Parts: sequence; structure tokens; C-alpha cells
Amino acid sequence: MGRLHALGVALALLLGPALIAWGGWADWWWALSVVSAAAALWLWLAVPADRLRPATAGDANEGWSSRLRATVGARAPWLIAVTFAVYSAQWMAVIGFLPAIYAGAGVPAGWNAVLTALAAAMNIVGNIAGGRWLQRGVAPERLLQWGFLAMALGGVAAFAQVSQGAEALGLPPALRYIAVCAFSLGGGMVPATLFLLGVRLAPGPTTVSTTVGLMQQASSLGQFLAPPAVAWVAHRVGGWHWTWTATLACSLAGIAVARRLGRIRPTTEVA
Repeated sequence: MGRLHALGVALALLLGPALIAWGGWADWWWALSVVSAAAALWLWLAVPADRLRPATAGDANEGWSSRLRATVGARAPWLIAVTFAVYSAQWMAVIGFLPAIYAGAGVPAGWNAVLTALAAAMNIVGNIAGGRWLQRGVAPERLLQWGFLAMALGGVAAFAQVSQGAEALGLPPALRYIAVCAFSLGGGMVPATLFLLGVRLAPGPTTVSTTVGLMQQASSLGQFLAPPAVAWVAHRVGGWHWTWTATLACSLAGIAVARRLGRIRPTTEVA
């Protein structure tokens, strides 16, 4: 699911500027509406309805409300959700504003779209690599820490500047772009790992769906809150050169929570 999200963002960043230049923002929003309607129709036609099953004595204890209470009453789902939130917040804040950053730097619109889409697509590579490493036995908490460390270093390298007199010095543009790609690639290991932990650390087999749902809500909340906050900081300081403080704070929080997740034993092992 993480790689599909990154693919969707990459395609939108690649195709959006061309369509907006051709027909304006209204046509772009209409195109997105048509895609959403087509996806809803496809789901309605392709996904079969739930099969009815006879009620059992345990159904009263297995309703959605009891599963929800078990999920929100456990520690692990909240830690996973917070980790997903601090990941998605910084990834969307950086990748989402790349077109504006590059436009302000004078990058032509065509190259702007290609460079931004490529940076977003690097997240897919991290997703796949994370899944492979998990299959080879790398500890999930270690993989999370690697991912957040890559995001921390990539964010600092991409945006940090050092004042020297009246000038602000940073890495050359090519190295900054490589840092952004490393930021996105390393971050791709995080959602791949969190979906595994969502299944492994759910309070019970019946609460996997509510645990993953809590993760997704936290991810959406991070994507909703972080871009306006980063944009506000950029407006206040007159540029994007303090964006690294937001990515570093999110990454340090992710590393700290990952360490706590590593101390929680899966439900199957506790049993």
C-alpha cells in the first residue's frame, strides 16, 4: 500500500503541471474527480459483497465496538500510529512542496515535474527494499531506525544552510537533489515495516483491521497538518532553509518510538 501511495503521488506530480498549464486548475480537479469516480465504480463492480454467516454465541464479544476498544486500549497500535504520522508528515511536507521550491529556484516547469516525480518514486524503491530486508530477518525496529536516520540526514543535507556574512551557503543543487532522493528512498522502508508491525503487534487476530485503520488515520492526520505548518515556518523565515528542523524533529521522534516498539513482544509470543 505504501508503494501505491508513492506511485500515485509521483504520477500526480508528473502529470499535474502539464494538465494545469493546458487547462488550468479547474480541469485538474475535474480529472481527479473522474479518476476517483472510476475507482469507486471499479470497487463496486469488482469487490464481492460480504458473505452472510450465521450468528454465533461469540459475536456479541466480537463486534466492531469491542475490537475498537481493544485497539485503542493497547499501547502498540498507538505507537505504530504515531510512527506512521511522523513519517507521513515529513514526507508529504517535503515532496509536496518540491514543485514550489524548484519553481522558486527557477527550474523549468518540465524539469520541475520530472525531478519531483522521480524523488517521489524513490519511495517505492525503499518500500520494496524494506520488504526484502524484513524477509531476510532484519529486525523491524532496526529497519525503522535506518529509515528515519536516512530521512534525518537527507532533510538536513537538502535544506540546511550556514550563514556566512550576508550569504547563506549550502550544498550544491545536484547534491541537494540527491539528498532529497535519499530522504524519500530511506523513508520508504518505514511504511513497509509498519504494516508488518500492524499485523504482528495488534492486540489480537480480530483487531488487525482496527489497528491498520488507526495507522491510516494517523498517517492522514500527519499529511494534513504538516504541510501547512512547514509552509507557515517558511513564510515566517523567508525561505525553506529551516525545513530541516521539522524533518529532523519528526525523524528523532520516529527513532525514539521505534526503540519502544522493539521492546513489545508480538501477541503470539506472549500467548
